[in-house]
Amino acid sequence: MKMTRAAAIVAVMALSPATAPAIAQKARVPAQPASAMAKPLAMDVAGVRLGMPLAAVQAALAGTYRCSTYQVASFRQLVEREVRKRKGVPDGFGPDGTAVGDLTCQGPAGEHLRLFMAQTPAGEIVDRIDLTVSTNRVDPATLLAQVEAKFGRPTEGVPSNGSWCTSRCGGDLTMEPNPRITVRSDAWSLKIFGTRGSNARLADEAAVKAAAAREAPAAARGAF
Repeated sequence: MKMTRAAAIVAVMALSPATAPAIAQKARVPAQPASAMAKPLAMDVAGVRLGMPLAAVQAALAGTYRCSTYQVASFRQLVEREVRKRKGVPDGFGPDGTAVGDLTCQGPAGEHLRLFMAQTPAGEIVDRIDLTVSTNRVDPATLLAQVEAKFGRPTEGVPSNGSWCTSRCGGDLTMEPNPRITVRSDAWSLKIFGTRGSNARLADEAAVKAAAAREAPAAARGAF
């Protein structure tokens, strides 16, 4: 059975009850300029933000999305692996991953949400967001009005095919150095992508190496 249009929009974009009726009525709230709106790290997609801790993600999705998880090596396991490498110890297969690497979720209106997690010293946080909404379940015009009212004008492009970036947008989404939210839409679906950017992933890798270096520091001089 299909959801009502207003209910589907609320589920997808995580509106507050007070905001939902206005959005369902063609989003009469005028769009704000990007500079006045939330930056990519503060922009939520289905209640989830880039950099959000795992526990907060699970709380935000509870009761709305059904999710399954995939396990990967935790930050601590990554450090231990790097320590073994520095000591010349064969890695072998090692223990199974103990951290959540990604969540694959289904929403009440057929939304497909996938969250890719980064491993940090404080635990898992959202690194990338991938949301797909089929336009045969949710009215596309209403959904695009919702996007514009919620996010404001994009840094580049238009709300139906545009990106919100920290200053200016880089090239390809996968190579974006800084946080970014991108919307793509066609006759069949609306997709929202989010990324913390390649700089954040490089910082994650550097944190692993720094922690390993404290446990297995490089020799002061060569043995010759």
